Amino acid sequence: MTTRLQDNRESLAMTQEEADKLFQAIAEITIHRTAIAATYDKELTAIKMQAEEEDRKYFKTLKPLEESLSAYITSHRDLFTKPRMKVTEFGKYGLCNATKLEITNKDTALISCKAQDIPAIVLTEKLDKGALKTAIIDGKIIAGVELQIGEIVKYNVKKELLNKVK
Repeated sequence: MTTRLQDNRESLAMTQEEADKLFQAIAEITIHRTAIAATYDKELTAIKMQAEEEDRKYFKTLKPLEESLSAYITSHRDLFTKPRMKVTEFGKYGLCNATKLEITNKDTALISCKAQDIPAIVLTEKLDKGALKTAIIDGKIIAGVELQIGEIVKYNVKKELLNKVK
C-alpha cells in the first residue's frame, strides 16, 4: 500500500506577505459572492412582491366566480348525482365527498392534544452536537460523525465588509 505524503514545499516557502495577499484574494471573492447573492435576494424579493400583487388582483376576480359556481352546484344538486362531476375541456366541477380539517389556533390545539394524550404532534429530529462530542470522547463510535480535535485552519472575512455589499 502506497502512502502519499502532502507536498508542502510551496507553503513552507510562502512569506507572511504572500499569505496576506492570498487571504485578501479570498476575502475579495467572498465579498463579491455576498454582493451577488444580495443583489439576487433583492431582485427575488421584488419579484415575489410583484407576484403577490398580481395574485391579489386575480383573487379579487376569482373569489366571486368561485362563490357563483358553488351556489349553482349546491342549488342544482340533482344534476350532480351520477356523475358527481361535470367534465369540461378545462377540467371538472361538481360535488365530492371530502373531509376538510382547518387548524384555527395552533397553540391551543397543541395544548389540547398534549392534555388528552392524542398522538398528533410531530417532532423534528435534530442531532445535538454537544451530546455527540461527549459520546465520542467517552469512547462511543457513531457512524457518520467525526470529531476533529486540535488546530484547524480557519478564516473570517469582516462582517462590516460583507454587510457593505448587501
